[in-house]
Amino acid sequence: MQVFTCAELMTAAHALGGQVDFDVGMADATPVLAGWQQVHTVDDGVVLYLSRSRDMVGGCSHNRLAPGITAGFLVDGEADVAIGKHRLRLEGAHRRMPTMLVHLREEDSFQRHWQAGRQESKVSLHLSDDWLRRQLDGDATGSARLSRVCRSHADNQSWRPGAPLLQRAAHLMESAPQSLPLVRRLQQESFALELAADVLQTLASDTGERLLGVHLQRCVARLHQWLESGEADALSIAQMARQLGTNAVDLQRGFQQLHGSSIVAYMRTLRLERARQALLRQRVPVDVAATIAGYAHTSSFSAAFKRLFGVSPSQLK
Repeated sequence: MQVFTCAELMTAAHALGGQVDFDVGMADATPVLAGWQQVHTVDDGVVLYLSRSRDMVGGCSHNRLAPGITAGFLVDGEADVAIGKHRLRLEGAHRRMPTMLVHLREEDSFQRHWQAGRQESKVSLHLSDDWLRRQLDGDATGSARLSRVCRSHADNQSWRPGAPLLQRAAHLMESAPQSLPLVRRLQQESFALELAADVLQTLASDTGERLLGVHLQRCVARLHQWLESGEADALSIAQMARQLGTNAVDLQRGFQQLHGSSIVAYMRTLRLERARQALLRQRVPVDVAATIAGYAHTSSFSAAFKRLFGVSPSQLK
């Protein structure tokens, strides 16, 4: 695998029209990533990304995502990302973890949380808003079905690619570096179009609404607001469900499906993120950060912090 230094990674990102910045200062010569990435433009506004990588550092990097639909999943490994204020943890397709399927009305922030030694094999597809408008022009039925999604911003939609797509993705990952350029281009193009069709069919069919129901979706959306604001910090899951007018089992199922995490794990991550921000911005002591995160012992806090962010609290300070 090719090893990228911090400077080389930033140069590669700029070449693709993006930008990568680490929240902890990195020397230009620091090795940060081992792996490869291939970018295939199928059409004006349809771009397929294939990558296999291993983190060599911990921390958090920042980038920008363009407006449109972005769909992604892991063939193998783990990833921890955030789009805007929405945090997603992705795991390989063989595990029961979510995919990423979001629509952005406007450019938004993208964060990637790094952990030294963590590996991922990732597939992602971007469909620009301009491309979507061109395809839907004159298709009143299709436009109506997709209008709800295209009005949303950064809400992760329920989607899971079928077994044939997962198998093809795995095959592309294995053959990508070795294939003949023409063969690789044709394989990637056909896969990208099939993936785009699957994504648009999922969005047009409103599968997520039928599975969860309108009331449960509203409960989950309200709960998500509570969690982000801290309003739910003192509530048990049973109390959350009671106040929202549903039951704990359905609430946890709906939250897992729409946000890719259990309620408890999501709360823990939010608290750790608040502690990280306090360390970075307010320079609070580690024991104070532990209290912010809800930990009674700094050793437990430090272990959880390092698992999530790849660095210890003392290193971050």
